[in-house]
Amino acid sequence: MVLKSSFPEITTFGSLIRFALELEKVATSLYEGSSKTYPNVAALPLLADLHRKRSQLLEHTRQQKLNEMILEPIYDLNGNDYSLNPNGNSPSALKELIKTAEIIEDKSARFYSDSARLAKSLLAESSRIFQKLAKENDDNKSKLKTIAS
Repeated sequence: MVLKSSFPEITTFGSLIRFALELEKVATSLYEGSSKTYPNVAALPLLADLHRKRSQLLEHTRQQKLNEMILEPIYDLNGNDYSLNPNGNSPSALKELIKTAEIIEDKSARFYSDSARLAKSLLAESSRIFQKLAKENDDNKSKLKTIAS
């Protein structure tokens, strides 16, 4: 499992969506790879599937609903606050995996919450989608805590 990714600078609404897709790609990769390493942890493939569906939702949103907003400039989000810096290696122990996953879910939740506030002034539908994704990230963190205990 490789967790490398390239996060774009967030300068337009289009780059915000690309950033979100990168977050989802890293999460999907982590959960898919980990579900092979830890097949007895039932939540891992479910989380991988959830993040895969979230990527599809973001792609659909970008293609169907945001064409006119894609070049809208964004000044209020700093990608460094949400970027993940995976070293390319998969976590070697379940405890390390949970810690990495919690970081991903936490940063994603903050990114989507902040994006929802920003998008509210631009496009209400995208704001609702980002709020939904942030809530899912928070729910995922709760699931991860049950795995760790």
